[in-house]
Amino acid sequence: MTAKQLLPPNATALEKAFVDAMTPELAVPIRDIWDPKRCPSQFLPYLAQSFSVDRWDENWREDEKRAAIEAAFFIHLHKGTKAAIRRVVEPLGFLIQVIEWFQTSPRGDPYTFSLVIGVKDKGITDTMYEQMVKLIFDAKPLRAELMGLDIQAQSNGSISVGACCYTGETVVVYPYAPGTITVTGSIYSGGSDHTIDTVSIYPHE
Repeated sequence: MTAKQLLPPNATALEKAFVDAMTPELAVPIRDIWDPKRCPSQFLPYLAQSFSVDRWDENWREDEKRAAIEAAFFIHLHKGTKAAIRRVVEPLGFLIQVIEWFQTSPRGDPYTFSLVIGVKDKGITDTMYEQMVKLIFDAKPLRAELMGLDIQAQSNGSISVGACCYTGETVVVYPYAPGTITVTGSIYSGGSDHTIDTVSIYPHE
């Protein structure tokens, strides 16, 4: 008899979920069950509940679920800050820019802010948009009011750019032509002087 057969007809959804989570033997160590990166995918909803993840969607991709669980502790620790808002949006694969009231020109009303969400090239569905707004309101400061939410789609691609450089030199070689040869030197001249003085002395008269 299986565990499901032991359930009464009026079993709740939670009781049925517990039975679905029961396995004869875990394929991984217990410590891995508490690790968002190594936890088996079928146990992720229960790990999310244990980590008090505010919002959960079974339609998320597995990597998005793991990212939401991993960010839960940081979000609860920093709830009410810009960092918490980033942590609830970025795991969904989106880019986010928070613009506070004092960063606008002219300045907006105090304690207001707006968001610019970049959804890259994958787009966003209405359901995902609603969930993202709820996550933002869960993480934002209570006194802060969201004034605008701008969704920007991005398209990524590659572009090839080529460049060519043509260069050269023209060199002319002439025969060697020596310049004017200049010789310098010193000239010395010699001379002599021979002088004779004759003195005559006469008796005194």
